[in-house]
Amino acid sequence: MKKILICYGTRPEYIKIEPIILHDLSQFHDIKTLFTGQHKDIVQASVKPTYSLEMNACAPNRLNSIVANITGSYAFDQILSDGFTHVLVQGDTASAFACALAAFNKGIKVIHLEAGLRTGDKSHPFPEEAYRQCISRITDIHLCATYYNFRSLLKESITEAEMHVVGNTVLDHLKDVSISYNNDILITLHRRENHKFIPFWYSQIEDLAEQNPSLNFVFVAHPNPNSRCVFKRGLTNTSIIDPMSHKSFIDRISKCRFLISDSGGVQEEASFLKKRVIICRETTERPEALESFHYLCKKIGDLPKIFNNIVNDYKPEGECPFGDGKAAEKILQVL
Repeated sequence: MKKILICYGTRPEYIKIEPIILHDLSQFHDIKTLFTGQHKDIVQASVKPTYSLEMNACAPNRLNSIVANITGSYAFDQILSDGFTHVLVQGDTASAFACALAAFNKGIKVIHLEAGLRTGDKSHPFPEEAYRQCISRITDIHLCATYYNFRSLLKESITEAEMHVVGNTVLDHLKDVSISYNNDILITLHRRENHKFIPFWYSQIEDLAEQNPSLNFVFVAHPNPNSRCVFKRGLTNTSIIDPMSHKSFIDRISKCRFLISDSGGVQEEASFLKKRVIICRETTERPEALESFHYLCKKIGDLPKIFNNIVNDYKPEGECPFGDGKAAEKILQVL
């Protein structure tokens, strides 16, 4: 029996580790959870964490503060010393990197959920690409969502026996969601590299709204104030709605026509729910769904052309490349 500490600090991390927690691995392993505290106000955990850390919200550099807060925490060091054999981290956040590093420094094996995502450019996305590459170097069990991720790790000389393709756990939430298509274009923009460009994306989207009065352009605000903006033209078919729960957001995705987004998780969820995404980024670490489902929009000026190409061709064909909604079951078999 393994003693596993599952660590998370942000809402996306919790959403993706929740299926593992709820799958009752406790009948096979001693499972505990640790909340590192970044998204203290918006993580809606259905299972209360075993341990929690306090985050310094006033630090001058938030990323450095998160890493230092975790790796330098006496409380966390004491938790790790309580017989844990493995630490599981998800994705590529500062908390995932710091928890993996702290475990490695204690000689504890690291399990990396959603391993092998790559763009090859450490600036896109920043800082996630660098964090996930660093995590891979100290991981013992790599849980990949796709064979593309598997092959990316092989190219980096990761031992094949340490890698397992299990699908993406976020899809485990979506197995019973029904799908329809209304006239909503759902929009989310929040990535650091997009912050200074968000007003320009808004302006371009307002142009599209003027040209397509029968469609509703619905911007879902992100909790980060740096990603906030306003529609300036007072169009009746543009709106901004407050941040919402993951369940409510999935309901919106399941009913919309398609999405405009820079989110990584949205690419996975939308693929499973048969919705296209115009990806507002220079690159994506999820190329498996390009063309058959999604389209990469590297420049703001390219948005109208891509939009017009799919506005009436919005129902993608093919199977979701990110899994079948049974990732937690497969992870149980691996562990």
